[in-house]
Amino acid sequence: MNRRTILVVDDEWTQRASMRAILSRAGYSVWEAADYQDALEVRQSHPREIDLLLIDLILPGGNGYELAQAMTAQEPNLKALFVSGQAGAELRKFLDTPVPEVQFLRKPFQPAELLERVRALLESADPIPGAAAGS
Repeated sequence: MNRRTILVVDDEWTQRASMRAILSRAGYSVWEAADYQDALEVRQSHPREIDLLLIDLILPGGNGYELAQAMTAQEPNLKALFVSGQAGAELRKFLDTPVPEVQFLRKPFQPAELLERVRALLESADPIPGAAAGS
């Protein structure tokens, strides 16, 4: 059984439930947050227990990219996979960042695609791209 823990952050309940079900069936422990502040509170309650952030780019209270930066500032080895159904200019503002590699999965996605990306990120030895941005 996989002992890795993933924090799913998405303001759409159905999206969170779907991702939780897919990941739980694959053996991951899954915590959920509905918005930026909720995610910070979950992270604060469970320091160093979360291995991967699965974050929607657009959230109430902030955006997923800023959330990942805030969380990885305290835990540089924390990894993140951004998800979004947005397209065009709205999405582009997040992907046109100084970060060399933004890990992104476009909604809707197939369960196998999600699991493949999650496994690849968790197996990689590198921290989230951009965790040390600004240094």
